[in-house]
Amino acid sequence: MKLKVIFIIFNALVALSFLFVFFMPAFFLGWEYARVFWTNNWYLAAIFVAILIVLNSYFFSNRRLFSALEEEDWDAVISVMEDRIYRKHRYSTGNVRLLVNAYVVTSRSEKVQQLEDHLRDARYGVVRKNALIFGIPHLLSNDGAEMARYYGEFLDTGRGEDRQWIRWNYAFAQMLQKNLDEARSVLEQLCTQSKPGVIAAVSAYLLSAYGGDSPEALQISAQTRSAIRNAMSRNEWNKTVEKARGDLHVLVLSKLLQDVEEWLYTDQPDQSATAAE
Repeated sequence: MKLKVIFIIFNALVALSFLFVFFMPAFFLGWEYARVFWTNNWYLAAIFVAILIVLNSYFFSNRRLFSALEEEDWDAVISVMEDRIYRKHRYSTGNVRLLVNAYVVTSRSEKVQQLEDHLRDARYGVVRKNALIFGIPHLLSNDGAEMARYYGEFLDTGRGEDRQWIRWNYAFAQMLQKNLDEARSVLEQLCTQSKPGVIAAVSAYLLSAYGGDSPEALQISAQTRSAIRNAMSRNEWNKTVEKARGDLHVLVLSKLLQDVEEWLYTDQPDQSATAAE
């Protein structure tokens, strides 16, 4: 209901704004000049009307989805998005991400896997582009071998933090399988190549917890921890984490991030690391 009211108000404001612009030449320069002005610039009115038609068409074509989102009716959202993707083959990133979000919110991780399987056959590039969100069921499974297989496939995918998160998930999968040397190698790179933040912190934390017989890994972990503590206060860290939780692949690590926070901002990091094991 609120969305409909906002839409009506938007249309009214846009219409009033156009009428003001349309009649302004008459108000200031007279009707004769206004007639000449609009005779020579009629296309401006045509452009305005076209834009208004496009915006209204977009709203009406998506009104069912907007209503479902407004009411947080996730079953309706899923119904709309499945129709778009499976029947209409509209594989845009926005459609895929919204459907995956709806599946996760309603605890239907098996549906994410089904969507991944469908897109691997229909549009593999969409899976590569959204490798992080499709990795959520694999991450939640805690199956190290399956996680390593999935994330290993996409190690060269994405850019910036997306690629770093894929690499971190791969390293985590290796640790679950006790392939510590492989995991440490990846985590050390993430610590040294990432700016102080969430990725660097979770990488350093795992190195601290599983560094064990590698003095170099423990040293890199300690240096990264110190750099993060110097770069941001605990309050700033919490704000950074809260912002990062907007991404589903970070949200599912909420418990780990609580442990990382304690490890970062207490004087007994080894106790936190030991407890995590």
